[in-house]
Amino acid sequence: MITVIGIFEDTSLAEQAGDYLLANEFEPENVDMHTQANAVADTDYVGTFFGHLYADAHEAEHYATLARNGTVITVHANDTREAQEAVDVFNNHGAIVVDLDEPIGNRSLLINMVIDPSRRLRG
Repeated sequence: MITVIGIFEDTSLAEQAGDYLLANEFEPENVDMHTQANAVADTDYVGTFFGHLYADAHEAEHYATLARNGTVITVHANDTREAQEAVDVFNNHGAIVVDLDEPIGNRSLLINMVIDPSRRLRG
């Protein structure tokens, strides 16, 4: 399974991207959306999520900081074709540039791992 993460500053663009994914054969159980505004106070789901994905604390905090200021959509893709489709949707719907050191324009994170269901960003 390949995890694709898109971060959006504009919640309405994130919602459009999520709607597009669901209307185009992505299964609802494989698409998660998390808006920090909807998070439970004093609970850092975003920090925990990115800390689970990245062993490097600096890298994890970089992505968590971006995500805390917006909306995160996570697609749990079954194959590379589906992962690339998710990347294209994120790019076409206004996901922000997420590069850590050199802003070359990557608007999605691709992670080749299964995310433990208890750590997924939902809601």
